[in-house]
Amino acid sequence: MLDFDQLAFIEKWRQRASRGVVVALDGTRGDVVVTLRVGDGAQRVDLRGRDATGAVRKQRLAIGDRVTMAIEFAAKDVTRGSGARRAADGVVGAGATVEGVVGETGEVAVVDCGAPVLVRGDTLAGAAVGDAVAFTVAADGKAYLIPTR
Repeated sequence: MLDFDQLAFIEKWRQRASRGVVVALDGTRGDVVVTLRVGDGAQRVDLRGRDATGAVRKQRLAIGDRVTMAIEFAAKDVTRGSGARRAADGVVGAGATVEGVVGETGEVAVVDCGAPVLVRGDTLAGAAVGDAVAFTVAADGKAYLIPTR
């Protein structure tokens, strides 16, 4: 069952959610961890997050499914970046080093690291639009499956 905060997050970020292909699913330790591949070739970025609402399991997603997801990450060890847009080994997930440019700030910030990444704004304190930042992802993101019709 979705609570109000989860529904509000999904609705607010519906337009900025990432569309991609499910490349990995892991439910061996509780919540399903989904890896969504966004982009192609050298521009490819994998976003990894825990199913925050149970929708991944309920929808019976499979590897290869094309879906839209909003995955919210928390940053730690934030520093000034070089302006490059990249994620270590092409993966944004727990412990990954990410570098990008802030495109939007607020309760949830948007950082472009080859793909738009949603980052909790309070973990990017002091960052402004256009700032180059580098950070470590604190934990697997919270993944919200965006229903499409």
